[in-house]
Amino acid sequence: STPVSPPTFHPPSFGVTVLGNSHGFDKNGSTSGYVLWINGRGVMIDPPPYSSAALEREGIRRRMIMAIIITHCHADHDAGAFQKMMTGTKVAVITTPTIYKSFIRKYSALSGLSPALLRHSHRHRPAIIGQPLKFQGATFHFTYTLHTIPCIAFRVEWRGRSMVFTGDHMNIPEKINELESTGVLTKQRADSIRQLALIECDLLLHESGAPPIHTPLEVLLNLPEEVKKRLYVVHTSALPKECELRVAPTGTTETIRLDCLQPTLNGTTSVTSRSTENNAEEFVKSLDDGGYPNLTVSGDFVAPIPSQTAMTSGRGKVPPLVFSRPTCVSDAWFILNLLSAVPFLSSLSYSNTMEVLEIARVEVYCAGEVVLPAQRRSEALCVVWEGTCIERASQKALSGADEGEGKDGGDLIVGWPSAQEDDDNKIQNSRIVESTSSDTFSQEPTPCAVWHAGDWTGPKSLQPEASLSGEATHEGARQDVVALSSQGVKVIIVSMKDLHKILKGGSPLYRKYLECLKKEEADAAEKSLIDADDLSGDDIAAQWGLSTTPKQSQKKHPPPNPNTNTSSFLDTISHNSALGNLSALQKRHLESLAEGPRYFDAGQPIWQVGSPVEYAFLIVSGAATFAQPPRMRGVDRRSSTGSMMGMTARSLTMGAKPLGIASAADRLITVSPNSEFSRMESALQMRAEDIESEVLTHKTTFLPREERARSARDRLINKVLARLNARHAYTSGTIFSRGHFLSDTSRMVSGSLAYIQGKAGDEMDESSCELRGEHHYHSSTIVAGGEGCVVMLFQRESLIAFFDAHPGVLLSLLGTQAVV
Repeated sequence: STPVSPPTFHPPSFGVTVLGNSHGFDKNGSTSGYVLWINGRGVMIDPPPYSSAALEREGIRRRMIMAIIITHCHADHDAGAFQKMMTGTKVAVITTPTIYKSFIRKYSALSGLSPALLRHSHRHRPAIIGQPLKFQGATFHFTYTLHTIPCIAFRVEWRGRSMVFTGDHMNIPEKINELESTGVLTKQRADSIRQLALIECDLLLHESGAPPIHTPLEVLLNLPEEVKKRLYVVHTSALPKECELRVAPTGTTETIRLDCLQPTLNGTTSVTSRSTENNAEEFVKSLDDGGYPNLTVSGDFVAPIPSQTAMTSGRGKVPPLVFSRPTCVSDAWFILNLLSAVPFLSSLSYSNTMEVLEIARVEVYCAGEVVLPAQRRSEALCVVWEGTCIERASQKALSGADEGEGKDGGDLIVGWPSAQEDDDNKIQNSRIVESTSSDTFSQEPTPCAVWHAGDWTGPKSLQPEASLSGEATHEGARQDVVALSSQGVKVIIVSMKDLHKILKGGSPLYRKYLECLKKEEADAAEKSLIDADDLSGDDIAAQWGLSTTPKQSQKKHPPPNPNTNTSSFLDTISHNSALGNLSALQKRHLESLAEGPRYFDAGQPIWQVGSPVEYAFLIVSGAATFAQPPRMRGVDRRSSTGSMMGMTARSLTMGAKPLGIASAADRLITVSPNSEFSRMESALQMRAEDIESEVLTHKTTFLPREERARSARDRLINKVLARLNARHAYTSGTIFSRGHFLSDTSRMVSGSLAYIQGKAGDEMDESSCELRGEHHYHSSTIVAGGEGCVVMLFQRESLIAFFDAHPGVLLSLLGTQAVV
C-alpha cells in the first residue's frame, strides 16, 4: 500500500484554529478549544484535554505553542491547560491573578503537587483588566464577562487585524439590566458587558452554551447585520437547520486566516477559512504595513534585505510562502526557544547561548529542494522552523553521478524555482513519500523520517531518536533531507564543528555525556574479549569496574544476561512505559545523571527498610524483587479478597537509629489466584521471561496490536503497584527486570520544590509525619534476583533537580516505588 503523505499545515500569521466547538454537557461533541496563531506561533485558548495529542497528529509540535490563555477554571476549559503544562514545554500562562490563583489551588489539590512546583512549570503573564498586554507581536485587551465564576474575554490586535473572543458569557440584556438596577453591577460595568459583542473587529467568536449561564441563541440573532457577518458561534452543540448564523469550522484545514482577508463589494472585508494558495507577493501585499520580510536566499545563506528587493530578486523566480512571513521582535527569542529543545543547549550559560545564536543561520527552501544532503547530515544540526521535511534517496546515490551538485559538493539546490519549476515541484512533492516502480526505488513502500516545525536532525548526541538522527540509514545508505511543504521550509542550521566546541566548554551535562560515551565504548571493547559463559560473580563485577566483598567473591554466579546490550542507556529506558516516552532533551539529561553500572550479587539488598532514600535505580539486566526484611517473622496475611486481617503497624530499628511511623516496614501479603495482585505477578514474570529470551529486545518489530497489548499490560501493572504502595504492602512474587525504574520518589522529593505540605491538627497522617524528617527512609526491602542484577544509579540531589525542571515526569513517578 502507498504511504499516506504526512500533514503539512502552514499556520497563518494571524488567525485561529478551532479544535472543538461544543460545550461541557455534550456527550457526543468535542469540547470547545482554540489555537490563536500569531506570526505562525500558537496560543491555546481554553485547550480541551488531549488537545496536544490532536495537534501532534496534524504535525503541530508542542514547542510551536507559546502560551495558554485560561478564561476561567471550569473543567471543560482548564483541564487541557494542566495537561499541557505537565507534558509540554514551559509555556506562558495568560490570565488574571484571580483566576490564576484559583487554577493553582485547584490542580495542586487534584495532582498532589505543591503550588510551588506548579508555578515553576510555566511562566505566568498577568492579564490586567484595562491594561494592554503585548505578546509575540500582538496586543491583548482583557475584560471580565458575566459568569458563575470569574471569567475573561479579550480583543487581540495584530498589524491592523483584530479578533474578539467572548469566553463564557451570559449576554442576556434583561438580566444585565436587572443586575444594574439592583446595584449588583455598576453602570460602567454593565455598559462594558453590553458592548462586548459590538466591539469593532474582523472576527467575533461568541459563545452560546447551555442556559441559564450562557448566551441564548435568540440574543445573537438580534445582533446588527454587520456584526453577524463577522460572527462565528462557538461553545454550542449545534444550531437549528434554518438558523442564519454560522458555527465556527473545526480542524486545521478549516483554519480562519485573518492575514488573508478578502475585500467585498461594500468595501468591508470577509474572512477566509481554508488554506489559501496565494503566492508570496499577494500575501505580502495583503498586509497593511507591507510585511517587510527579512529573509532572502543568498547562496547557501539567508541575509536580511528590504521588502522591495525581496520581490525583485531571484531572477524572476517565485519565493516560497514561508519566506514572506512578516518579521517580529520575538524572532530571535523564538529561535532560542526552538534550539532549547535540543539536548544540552538549555544547560549553556547566557554568553555561550549568544555564541550559538551567532553561528546559527536561517535558510529557506522551496518544496522538493534538498535541505540537508546525505553526506552533511552528521556535520550539522538542522532545526525546522516552519514547514515539513522528509527523507528521500540522494540523487547522487541514485544516478551515481555528480550532476547538479552545489558548490560545496552536495546536492543543495540554491535559489528559487521558476513558476513552471514550482508547479513541477508541487507534483513531485505529492509523490515524495511514495515508492515508485523505477530502478532507483524499491517496489515496496519504505517508511521515511518526517520532520515538522520544532523537530530537528543531527548527530545522535543531539538527536537520540535513531530514525531522526544524522546517522540514520535506509537500505544501508543515508538519505537527503528534503523540503515537503508546498509553502516552503524555513530551517535553522548550526555547524557541529563549532557547536561541539561551545557545548564542550559550556555544558557540564555534555561533558558528562562524552565521558559516559567514552566509558561505554571502552566497556564494549573489553566485553567483546571475554567469554561470558565462563564468568564468575567476581568476573562480572570486575567487568563493570566494580569490586566485590570477600564474602561475595567466594561464590560463582552466571551473568545476569550476557546477550543483553547493557551499555545502551536509551535501549534500556525504551522498555519502560514512562521513561521510554521522555523527550529527547529529557532522555539525554537523565542519561547524563546516570552513574554506574553497578552489579548486585544474588540476594544483596538494593535498598532495605530504614536505609536513607539516596538513590533511584534503573535495572539494566538481571532481576530484583521485594524481600522480607530481617526480624519480620510471623507477618499477618491477607484474605483472598486482599483485606487486612489482624495487621498492626510496627516500627523497626536499623542499627542505632530508631524509625517512626513514616518508616514502618511495608507488609507482606498473599493473594488469591484470581486477584489483581496475582495477575500483576504473572505479567511481571512473563515479561522477565521475555527479556531473558530476547523477545523484547527489538521493540520496533512489534505489530501495532502487540504494542497496544503490552502498553495496556504495563499500565495495569503500574496501577496495581501504586495500590500496593498506598496500602504499604508488597507481594513475594513481584519481579522487576530490564528497564524497570526503582525509585521511592514520594519520599525522595519530600522537602524539595516538589514537596506538598501535610495536613494540620488532628488530620496528621503519614504524609504529615514526613514533616519531621522520617520520610527520607525506605519502608521496603528490594534485593537482587537469583542471578544478580546490573543497575544504573541516580543520586537523589540530581534527580530532584531533574524533577523540578520536568514536573510531568515527577507526576508519572509519584505514589509508587517502581515503574515498569
